Amino acid sequence: MPANLTPEYLQLDAKLRETRDPQEKLEIMRQMLRVIPKHKGTDKMQGDLRRRISRMEDALAQKRKKGGRDPFHVPREGAGQVLLAGAPNAGKSSLLSHLTNATPQVANYPYTTHAPTPGMVPFEDVQIQLLDVPPLSREYTEAALFNAYRICDLVLFVVDLSSADPTGELLDLMAMLEEHLVRISPDPARERAGQVSEVEKRCVIVGNKMDQAPAEAGASLRKAFGDDYPVLIGSAETGEGLAELPRVLFEALRLVRVYTKKPGRKFEKSAPFVVPAGSTVMEVAEAIHKEFAENLKFARLWGSGKHQGLSVPRDHVVQDGDLLELHIS
Repeated sequence: MPANLTPEYLQLDAKLRETRDPQEKLEIMRQMLRVIPKHKGTDKMQGDLRRRISRMEDALAQKRKKGGRDPFHVPREGAGQVLLAGAPNAGKSSLLSHLTNATPQVANYPYTTHAPTPGMVPFEDVQIQLLDVPPLSREYTEAALFNAYRICDLVLFVVDLSSADPTGELLDLMAMLEEHLVRISPDPARERAGQVSEVEKRCVIVGNKMDQAPAEAGASLRKAFGDDYPVLIGSAETGEGLAELPRVLFEALRLVRVYTKKPGRKFEKSAPFVVPAGSTVMEVAEAIHKEFAENLKFARLWGSGKHQGLSVPRDHVVQDGDLLELHIS
């Protein structure tokens, strides 16, 4: 099948051959990926562009690493790291301020966030790290920012319901991430042939500023994305509609909390061990300490429905809220 490349693509290709600046090359290749006709005849070209973009981003990241720290890197804390994503003035900083004790600069004009601002969202007995970063914009977004999305655990999109086209705004945000090989997916476990450098991330969507928008704006957003992703409609300014957001974030992170007790002792509730959903008894033991896993004889479990103090095998999959009593040799 012929590629049928557009004049715009061919002009960018010619410009790419002329430039010598790596950062400029990267931006041109991103534009080429954005405008290339999407059909079977260009599948290989699209894959090649993605790989070249990934290699260039990695090379520039290594160069920055040698010259100094990543300006958008924030060490993980808590149960998981959730990165806020939104267009300028969508209300990301207001949401961070509402959910956490962080004090980001909040203003009614765009681009108030210049550096990453972390905060901790409490959900019952765990804390989730929420990270506000500069907005995503077609006009200008630093290349290093996309690496933060590559390594986070979950993306939290904040969409301005009072904008002209909230659904289109969110689609464009997702497209910008995908152009930088960060694909939003309800099922990130899938592998994509020929796209080994692409990462997939789950997301949660908040339709913000419901108090400034018609009700149909939130309904349209939920209709467009609600079958695949959790969608909450609310206001970061007043908190309306966002009470369940910490729980939604925890569930979207696909985590479970496991409590432990010493053999022969009464259970005294303390901070749980947080492990990925699908983890086994052995993997919980490894999370506690390497020696626990090496010397584990058997385990007793309370929870998971029918198990109330019964012995369970090492490969038993734990559920959220389970209580484990580990017996070691």
